[in-house]
Amino acid sequence: MFSLKKTAYILVAGASTTAALVYALWGVDFALLMRLLAGADFRVLAPFLGLLAGFYFLTGWRWNLLLRPLGRFTLTQSGPAMMIGFAGNNVFPAHLGEVARAIVFGRRYTLPVSSVLASLVGERILDVFAILFFYFLAVLVLDPFPESFRFGVEAAAAVTAAGCVGIVFFLRFPGTFLALYRRLAFWLPRGLREKGAGLLKNSMDGLAALKTPHILLALLVLSLAKWLVAGGMVWLALAAFDTSISFGVTMIVIAVSALAVTVPSAPGYVGAIQAAFVFALVPFGVPQEVALASSVFYLVSQWVPVTIFGGACFAATRLRRGELQQEPEKVF
Repeated sequence: MFSLKKTAYILVAGASTTAALVYALWGVDFALLMRLLAGADFRVLAPFLGLLAGFYFLTGWRWNLLLRPLGRFTLTQSGPAMMIGFAGNNVFPAHLGEVARAIVFGRRYTLPVSSVLASLVGERILDVFAILFFYFLAVLVLDPFPESFRFGVEAAAAVTAAGCVGIVFFLRFPGTFLALYRRLAFWLPRGLREKGAGLLKNSMDGLAALKTPHILLALLVLSLAKWLVAGGMVWLALAAFDTSISFGVTMIVIAVSALAVTVPSAPGYVGAIQAAFVFALVPFGVPQEVALASSVFYLVSQWVPVTIFGGACFAATRLRRGELQQEPEKVF
């Protein structure tokens, strides 16, 4: 049985995916697109997969630092749960892979799932910082810079700044936040009110690494390195079709793609990635068919190895999908 919330999400995701694909495919020469895909230079696949491994190595290293307040973990300990999460995002809607990642890791090491989820919020904050850093750098180095991108970067910067300020105050004055929560939640039943307070405390634990200066510096450096590697993957995806782009354009593709995958879409971000590549590359003179072909190469070359590896890690846990679906109800 589908709940009203799930049905609504599926409808929204279906509509947004359809809209993204219509935008990306509108006016495309399908015969040319097929020829491009058939003639791709698959020699770039080896370095692409090398960068993909580096991307997840940096992601896992950074996650271990974010988890430091909850314990010291190695990549061999955190890596399987992390890959389960990314594989889950490839096959399930609504970023459910992130929830699966927190549940699997929390169960394995007897940690509050809400604290692990808070560490994933920390990941998203760091990702946004790194992506915007490179985006603003692209604004400085690209001349001319398409006006169609300016509003997006200004809006993203404003929202990010507001969110960062809120998190800084949340971590700096936890007692004030808890007191404010209790004052505003007075009308809730006592059990629900106390559960909410517990979630807030666990969230503080999950984000506590951001309060330590030397750890925060390492987190920022790893975030920049991670997305620099992702930029290399975009560059290789275009190189497979004998197309070269500058560093600035590469980072714009990454920024637009990162924004696109936050919108409800089909599992694996099909449609969202295609629309992002077309939107980001065509204004810089890349033919629409090349942008589409590179988006397919980029998406498939990640989807297959990540889903296979993450699926194998999930099989090793001997958990069932139904258990992961029931667990959030206990957490929240």
